[in-house]
Amino acid sequence: MGIVKDNYVTSGASGNVGTLWSFRQRAGKTILAKQRVASSKPPDEKGLALQARFKTSIAYAKKAMKNAAVKAAYAAAAPRGVSAFNVAVGDAASSPVVSLIDSAAYHGAVGDTLMIGAMDNFKVTGVVVTIYNAAGTWIETGNAVLQENKNWMYTATVANAGMAGSKIMAVASDLPGNTGTLSVIL
Repeated sequence: MGIVKDNYVTSGASGNVGTLWSFRQRAGKTILAKQRVASSKPPDEKGLALQARFKTSIAYAKKAMKNAAVKAAYAAAAPRGVSAFNVAVGDAASSPVVSLIDSAAYHGAVGDTLMIGAMDNFKVTGVVVTIYNAAGTWIETGNAVLQENKNWMYTATVANAGMAGSKIMAVASDLPGNTGTLSVIL
């Protein structure tokens, strides 16, 4: 791959030249590369799953670019030379990660808090916390609130008398609707 500089004939060109070369425009630069060819090997199961994920990501990005506010948010997060569309594709291709459930301040009483650490390559839009007792019976579900330190805090609304062995599950979601989950047993 080469970058064309100060060539009046090829500057701004895009498309294929015969079956050898391909010109592309990226970040205002003309790029000359070997023309891409399809693989002769049939895709395996992993490759087909990757293709399906990529198609879904492209479809999401096309839809997102039609919404001016979402497009502006992706454009603001895009590094120099990267389009808002590409940031949207990347966001759709990766799921958020819940890295931490801090239950130090949770003792099973109403008003106790849980701190949730969740991150995404673009933005976590919400975290839902669910608490089950030791027998696996649902106790409560609710939305955590984003704090200034970028962590999420959930405040318990139902008392949990038998706290030992309880399961706390946090599900983070992002703009495309991907989710990431983490569970801890107390």
